[in-house]
Parts: sequence; structure tokens; C-alpha cells
Amino acid sequence: MSPSPPRQGVAKRTRAGSTQPQSRFSTPARRTGGNMPAIRDDDSMLSGSGMDVDDDASEVFERGLKAETVFSKSKEMTVTFYAQLPMEVKQALRNADFFRDAYTGDVDTLTGFAVVASLRTCFVWKYSQALTGTPTCYIFNCPRDPYPPPMATPFHALVPFGSQREPGLIVCSNIGQIRFWDSIGMGLAGGDNFSFSLLNLEQGENVTNLVRADSQTYIASTSTGRLFRLVVTSSGGKYHLSLHVFGRPQSSLSLSRLLPSFLSDPEQQPQPGFISAVAAEELARGATGRLVWALIDLRLQQWNMSIEGWEKLLAEEDISEQTRTAVREHFPNAPQSDVELDLELLDLKLQGSHDMVMLVSWAGQEEEEASTELATHPRRMYAIVYLRHLPGAFTVTKVQAVPYQSTSSSGAPMHPRLQIVVPAKLVAIQFGDAVTICSQENEYMDRLELKSAMDRTLGVGVVQGESEFLVLAAATMMKTAIDLDEVDKFHPETGRANLIKSTMTKAILYGSLPENPLHFSFPPEIDEEALMAGAEQLSEAILESDTEVVRAHHDLHAQMTGRKERLSFLIKFINDNSALTKMSQRSRQTLAADAEKLYAAHQLWLRHNDALRAGHSDRVLYEAVYRYMSTLGEGHHEDCLRAFLRLRVRDLGGLLPQVAELVRRSSSELGGKLTEAIPQANQIVLTILQSAQSYREYNLGVYGITLPMIDPWTSQPDIIDLVDELFNATTQLVEAPSGDSESAESKKVPRQQLPELAACLFQCIQERLDWLSSPIAAERTTTERDRSQLDDRFRQLRPEVLEILRRNGFANEAFKLAEDYHDFRSLASLCHKGKVYPPDENPNAARIETYIDKFKEAFTTELYQWYIEHGELRTMFAQDHSEYLDTFFAEHPHPGISWIHDLGRGRYALASQALLTEAEHAPELVSKHLMLSIGKLSHLAQLHEGTKAINQDVLDAFHDGLDFVSVHETLIEDLKSALASVRSRQSLEMQVETITQKRAGNLSNRKGLYNVFKFFVRQLLQGKALSVEDMAEVLSLKDNYGKVEDYVTALHLLARAENVPSSRRLSVFKNVWRRIYIHDDWNLIRQTTGVSDQELNQRLRSTALYAALQAIAHKRNRPEGYKLPPTAALDVPPEDELALRWPSLSPEEAVAIARDYQRDSRTLQDLDLDGIYYSMEELVNADEGIPDGP
Repeated sequence: MSPSPPRQGVAKRTRAGSTQPQSRFSTPARRTGGNMPAIRDDDSMLSGSGMDVDDDASEVFERGLKAETVFSKSKEMTVTFYAQLPMEVKQALRNADFFRDAYTGDVDTLTGFAVVASLRTCFVWKYSQALTGTPTCYIFNCPRDPYPPPMATPFHALVPFGSQREPGLIVCSNIGQIRFWDSIGMGLAGGDNFSFSLLNLEQGENVTNLVRADSQTYIASTSTGRLFRLVVTSSGGKYHLSLHVFGRPQSSLSLSRLLPSFLSDPEQQPQPGFISAVAAEELARGATGRLVWALIDLRLQQWNMSIEGWEKLLAEEDISEQTRTAVREHFPNAPQSDVELDLELLDLKLQGSHDMVMLVSWAGQEEEEASTELATHPRRMYAIVYLRHLPGAFTVTKVQAVPYQSTSSSGAPMHPRLQIVVPAKLVAIQFGDAVTICSQENEYMDRLELKSAMDRTLGVGVVQGESEFLVLAAATMMKTAIDLDEVDKFHPETGRANLIKSTMTKAILYGSLPENPLHFSFPPEIDEEALMAGAEQLSEAILESDTEVVRAHHDLHAQMTGRKERLSFLIKFINDNSALTKMSQRSRQTLAADAEKLYAAHQLWLRHNDALRAGHSDRVLYEAVYRYMSTLGEGHHEDCLRAFLRLRVRDLGGLLPQVAELVRRSSSELGGKLTEAIPQANQIVLTILQSAQSYREYNLGVYGITLPMIDPWTSQPDIIDLVDELFNATTQLVEAPSGDSESAESKKVPRQQLPELAACLFQCIQERLDWLSSPIAAERTTTERDRSQLDDRFRQLRPEVLEILRRNGFANEAFKLAEDYHDFRSLASLCHKGKVYPPDENPNAARIETYIDKFKEAFTTELYQWYIEHGELRTMFAQDHSEYLDTFFAEHPHPGISWIHDLGRGRYALASQALLTEAEHAPELVSKHLMLSIGKLSHLAQLHEGTKAINQDVLDAFHDGLDFVSVHETLIEDLKSALASVRSRQSLEMQVETITQKRAGNLSNRKGLYNVFKFFVRQLLQGKALSVEDMAEVLSLKDNYGKVEDYVTALHLLARAENVPSSRRLSVFKNVWRRIYIHDDWNLIRQTTGVSDQELNQRLRSTALYAALQAIAHKRNRPEGYKLPPTAALDVPPEDELALRWPSLSPEEAVAIARDYQRDSRTLQDLDLDGIYYSMEELVNADEGIPDGP
């Protein structure tokens, strides 16, 4: 009947730093969630609908409530206001500190009275009387312990005497002092007329329970394991209270004393311990006694309480082991150590003759206290254990979780109590700040949690024969009705999500009511999947204006505002319950997307209202919505726009393609002009996308979103395409020639929309790229291809869009976009749309300096690259940013340019090396000559800068290069001398033909090589620099009559050409030697008839072969091919090598060249010059004084 006080004696628990005992059953103080960032609304974005709780809960009830006031409602459970408390009780509870002053209470549905008691006073009133008026309150003084333990309360029980008489009252103190009033009416006269009794308790023994077995019999239990029977008797028209301790009677007249000893059981003595609960069976008709069960520590006692006035202990069994095993099997996370588990048996109720329902608790995980002065206390977990007692054994049939957890570090003591609401179907458990409801047949569970920290439960009364119970709290009395049919329908797979959804729905609908004493929160150990499913279902219901969660309203603005507030409260509720971390990113983003769609839709409606008030047409919006609703089969609505915004906001993204389609077909379907359709379409798209994006950015923290968004609806490919299409259509409209002033005026609005369209387009593409670059997106097979294609498209699109903005008068906006997206390439281009040189006359000179200071190398890299590509080197070097140029040239080598910078910085070695490298590949002869000349001077300049010695190899390379230039110049002069006899002005091709005819007459019958020679002559006349290979070909192909030294020059050039691959160099060597051998008329030379040896030797000395052998006779380092005998020069390059050598040749030209090579080879072979070669070699050695080799 009454909550138990905390245990005393050895089991006393004390807070650190205090002598105050602390009950392990204490109810936790209300946990307050951290403040989350506000959600913006309209102008300031939607702010979270906070639910301010008035801690002084009694004040709101002073206003008065109606019986039909609903505090909480779901399909399974409805909680309503039932009755007010008497003023005397309100006054006492209003001033109570439940953390210091303990109160207890009860709702006795058998008598229709309620009780609230403190250490000093007991209040009794007829609660049903409060339904129609102010109830009469009966006040009694309680018996008191002179030295009561902290938080002690008296035990009380009403004594029913039938409907015609007021009940009596029994009040028992902690130390066993009992006062009995045979009628509560005495409370109106001060309550002094009572009978007094005293339980014979030992030192340190305290009362732990007082329960009613029937209207005349009551049972009290103690902390040492003793039970007392209290009996209400009538004598002389007055009622009295008699009592005795449980046990066998000592009188010899007892019936049991008359039985033979072999028919009676041996006497069993009860073991001492703390009795936490007592349960008595109803007395069956004709029975001689009833069974009484007691929970004593971890044991269960069974007594026979005889109608004769005696009691006998029938059984006592330790049920701890089987209970621990059952708990651990059902809760795998429960501690395995018995000490850490700390199992307690809290309450017991009977269900039939063999079944019992037991409430147990154990220690869960450790929780650190916020204050370092307080010790760490375990969190208590609760469960219902179903027991079945058969002769000789107790069996655990089922274990069921209770949706509640308490912390022993805070809260006033409250011994949880179990109530059977509907036998075998429903149970309720009363905690200090909550009442939980659990179905016995399935996994349905729910709870009533009090909102205010100044409120607490005082009693629960079950309405017999109904699935209802009353909850007495410090602020009011509530009625809870359970729909058993709905409870029976609960299915675990869908039920958990529905319960979560129901909890959030109740919080939204009823949580903000100031007079509501209930607080709504998620149960402990919430299922993550159920949480996400429930939250998403509720969010969808709000978006679709489900009448269960959204109130109908004719004003769409008010209706949408209410829906936004509900979505805001939904995420606030999740955050306040610290449940956001249990939700996946995908689920969080689903909720955020719903909220941003509703916000964007609301902004669209507000813009539409503004347009209507201003008298502007909004036909595109109407038509787009109608077309979209028609595709869904919902075009029947009288007002499709309102219907869409009420029911189809979740499909907001699907509306945009319809807008784009209307622009394409504007002239035919809207009967208007593009100047009307495009601005309206732009405004719709911008309103939706910009509103959604701004809402998302502002509320990332509220929803706990980690970017990038998962495949966001605002950047789907079709959305990107249509924004791009609208930007292009707007550009075409704006830039089209205007025929008159009216036409020009109509373009002002679309022109002003260009910057917003560009920003929206960029944002959509970047958002899509961020998603495609995420690890989640990478799991799809086409992601990388899609990302690469979109990235290329964005790279090409940005400069085009920015240029459009610039030329339409939005240069600042173009610069801003390029900055935001770090498009430094476009920034560099935009900065040079006006005058480029000199830099200080560039109108964007200051902007360039700002960008260099802000973005540093990221910007200068693209800036210098732009200068190089556009030939603005003078501008680049005119700016004083040497350190950035150093970095640029180090990371992006441009030796053809960087040497200028190196010279300016006095880095002569670097400059000379860069010039030498560039000169090797310089295509123009003049450039090559200039680079080599400046490079040589730069190399020599090191001596003037203090360098003691310079690299001779580098200097030799410059000399070789300059010599090669001289060969060019000499050759060109020789070739051009063939034009001296030409009087008329000739074209380039005519000059080439003339020179070839006069300087390469030997090629007249070799068309392939003839064309090759013409090609080289053309290059030389155009000022091109030939490669060493090409120069050797020209020198050896031309007519060298009287200039056989050109063959020698060709050989020397090839010998020094270390940058030519050896195989290719050898091939050219063979070409040159072949032409040397066939240069002279060997048949004539070998006609020796009448020729002296001296004359023959003179003939040999005049040949090209002699000149070549003489030139290389003293050369020690001879690369392969530098000296070749006739047989070694016979090989000709294959056609594939010719194709690689001259890739521009047609197949026919390559065949012709190969044919000419073969012809020269056959000519050489036919000459059979091996003997001549060796004779010539001996002659050269003799002339040069070189001894013959082996």
C-alpha cells in the first residue's frame, strides 16, 4: 500500500560528504538537454519550438482543467486530466522539497479515497468528489519517531467499511507506532480520537511494508524479516485493531495441536532479512486460510495465514541464482559478476494460484558524476520476472524489460512498486518521476514521465475490471486508459518504430501545453532502427499534412508555419533526448531534407502571395504545379497549388523540371512572351533552391550533418541541367538586340537574375561533385565516370558563365564567384579584360595585388600561366613578385622564359643552363643564335661575380652550338647564291625549286631525296633551325663539287651530336658515308693506263673519300659510324624508321625515299671500293705521318 523507506542499519548508503542515507531506488533528477542552435524561420530561419517548462507545476493547475483535457494520446494509451487535489494538499506539496522532505500516497479505488502523507501529516480525500467540486480533505497527525531517519514516511492503509460508511485509516510509523481511526471523518475534528498500538520491534528494526490482505486483515513487514498480522475487529459498536507477529499459536486448544505428530509438518523457522514486498492471496470461499508471499533479500517465503489467527512458514527458497541467470540471458550486457550485478528483488504481485510477477533491479554501467565531490554510483536497470511455483520448485517463465533506468546519485528515495492493471495482460510500475506500462503478452511498453523536477508520483490506483488506472502526482491526478485491442495488435517489427513515432507525436502535440504535467522522452536503450524509422515516418506525416499530427487550417501560411514548427520540435526533441547520435547520417539528412523542403515551399508561397498583392501574374507557378499534379493523377483539386503545398511538399524537387519545360514551350502553352515566362521561372527555381540551401547551411549543427550530403535532391543531374538551361535562356534573352525601349525595360528583371542563377548553378554543381567524391558514393560503379565528366563540365562552364556576368555589368559578382570557388584561372582572365600593359594602368591592378596577398601561390600560378599563354611576358616581369616567380618556375619549368628572370636575379649559372637547354630545341635559327650568345655571355659573367672557375664543358657546348649556327648561316648563304642570277621576284616555293635545281642537280633522278632536300631548303629559307641529323642530310645531299669539306662537316656534326639516339645517328652516318663513296667517278679514277703513280695518288687525294678520311685520321674518340668502310655503308634504313624520322611523309613519299636509298646502296655495291678504301687509308696515313695500324 505504501512505498518503503530506505533501508537502515548495516545496509545504509550515504552520499559522499554527507551523513544522509541514500536509497538505491532513488529516482533520478530530470536531465536537461544541452541548448541546440536555433533553427531559422522565415526572415531569420525557422527557430526550434522550445517547450518551456514551468517548474512550479501547481500554478498551472490553479487555473482549472476540464476532465476531457488530454495530456497524452496514442492508439494504445490515452492520458487525461482526472481531478484536482484539495487545496490543503496543494499547499503542502507546493512548499515541499521532495529532495529533503519525503511524501508518500495512494489511490484506493476500492474506497474511492486518496491519501498523501508526510512524516507529520496525513491527508485523505474522496478523489471522485473533486470531479464536481472542491473535495473535503481529512487531516491527521502521524505517529512519529523522535529520531526519524532521513526521508522516512509513515505507512498507511484505508479500512473499507462499505459504500454506506466512510473508511477507516491505519497509519504506522517507521518504528512501529500505529494509530487507527475507525472513520476518516475524525480528521475534520483534529483527528485526536484514535486508538494506539505498538509493534514489538527490536532495536534497529524498522517497518518496511503495510499491505491490505482484505478489508479486515493487514500485514506489516520489517527490516529484520518479521511479519505482523493486523486485524480490524468490532466490539461494542466500535472498531479496534489487534496485532501479533506471524507464527504458530502457543495455545493447546489449537486445532493443529490436536493432530497426531506424524500428520503435521516439522516447524520451519524463517531466516532474518529485509522484507521488500508482501503479497497475499484472496481468501477463497470456504477456505481455512490464504497464502502469503514475502520477498526477503533474495529469498521468497511462502506462509499459510489461517483464518484461525495463526500463520505457518511453508517454504523459503533462495531464488537469486535462477533470477540472475534469467536476467543475464535476456540482457547480455548485464554484469557477469554477482557483486557487480547487485541484484535486488523489489516488489511482488500474484497472478492466479501458481504465477507471480516480480520486479527486480540490477546495476548497469557506471556513470561519472558531474561533480568531483560526489561518488560514482551505478545506474539501476529494471525488469519484470515471471515466476511459476509448483510443489517444491520455482521456475522463471519469462523476463521482460522495463522502459526505465534510475541513477542512485540523485533524486529523492522512491521504492518502485508494481501494479497488475489487467491480470495476465498488463502491468504498471510506479517510479518517483514516472509510471511505466508493460504488456505481458507482447513487447508493447510505454511510460508516463513527469515534466517538472518539483513534481513526483505519489500513488497508482488500478480501476478494478477496467484497463484503466489513476496516477496521483504532486500536481494533479490523471487517468490512464489502455486500449487492449490495440495493445494486442503490437508487432515487434513495426511496433517499436510506431512507439518511437508515437512518443515524438505526443511530444509535438501535447508537450508544449503549459498545463501538461507530462514530459515526453525516449525510453532507455532505444532501438536505433526503430528511432530512425519512427522519426522519418513522423517527418513524412508532417510533410503530407497528416491530420493526426497537423491541424487543419484555412490559412495556408499559418498551416505551413505550424508544420515547420512541428518539424523543428521533432529534431529538438531528438536532440534533447540525446538520441541524435543513434541515428545514421542518411536518416539525419532525410529529416533535414524534409525540413528544408518545407521551408523552401513556405518561402515559395510567401513569394507567391507577395506577387498576388502586387498585382503580378504567377502563371508559370500555377501551370507547373497543375502539370505536375496531373502527372500524379491529382489534377482534380480545385486549387492545385494549395493542394501541392499541403500534400506534396516532399516532391518539391519534381516541380522544377515542369518549370523548365514551360519555358521551352512558353509561347504556345502560356500564350505569353519569354520576357514574362523566364523571370517567373527563374524566381521559382531560385526561391526553392536558395531557400533549401540557406536552411541547410544554417541548421547543419542542429541535425548533426556531416558534409557532403548524401545524393542531395538540390543537385540531382536534372536539377543542374535545368538551372544551366535557364541561365542560357536568360542570357540569350538579355543579350538579344532590343527593338524599342519597352523591350529593353522588360529585360531588366531577367538581367538582374543572372548573378543569382550563376551562383545557384555553381553551388548545385559543387554540391554534386562533393557527393561524387565521397567514400559512400565511391561504392557505385559509375561514380568516378560521373564525377570526371561533371568536373570537366564545370571547368569548361565556369569561365563562360563568369564572362557572361562580366559583359552584362556584373563584374563584381563574377569576381566573387571565382573567389568563392577558387577558380584562379578565371580570376586571372577577368583581371585582364581591359588594358594589360603597363600593369599599373590595368584597372584591376589593385585587385590583382589583393588576390596575390590573399591566395598567394594558388593565384600566381594561374596568373603567370595566363601571361605565358597570352604572350604577356613583359607584364609578368614588370611586376615585383620575384619570390612567387621563383616558386612558379621551380614547380612549372619554363626554361625558355625563366632565364630572363634568372638573369634579372643575377643567377647566371641557372640562366646559362636554361638557355643552353632551350637553344637545343629552338625552332628558329635567330632565336637559337640569340639564346646561345646570351647564354655564353651569362656563363662567362660568373667570372665577374666572383666565381673562380666556370664549367668548361658548358662553355664548349655553347661553342659547339654557335658553330652549328655558323654552319646554318654558311649553308644558307651558299644556297641563296644560287638565286643571284634570278632577276625577278620569286615566291618561296619558286626559290626553293631554283635552289634545289642548281645546288642538288645530282638528285634530279632521285625524286624521293629530291623532295627531302626541297623540304630542308624551305625550312632554312623560313629561318628555321635544323637538327643535327637534318643538317647532315642537307650537307651530304647537295652538290659538293669543289666543296667536299661539307661531307666532313656533316661527319663532325654527327660525331658531336650526343643527344641523338645512337641507332639513329648510325643510320645517318651510313647515309653520309654512302654519299661520300658515290660522290666521285671511280671508274675514271681507276683508268690507270698511261697514268703515273704520282698522278694516280693525286686523283685519289682530290676525292671526297680522301678528304673524309684525312679529317678523321687524328680523331681518337670516334663514335660508332664516324668511320665506315664501303661494306658497312650499304645498309639503308627501313621504311618504318623513315616514317618515325619524318612523320609528315605520305606512304608514297616514304616508298620513294626508300627506293632512292636502295639505289644508292646498289651503286656503292657495284663500285666495289673495298680495295680502293684500304689503299686510300694507307695514302692518308702516309700523308699525315700516321703509322699503319694492324
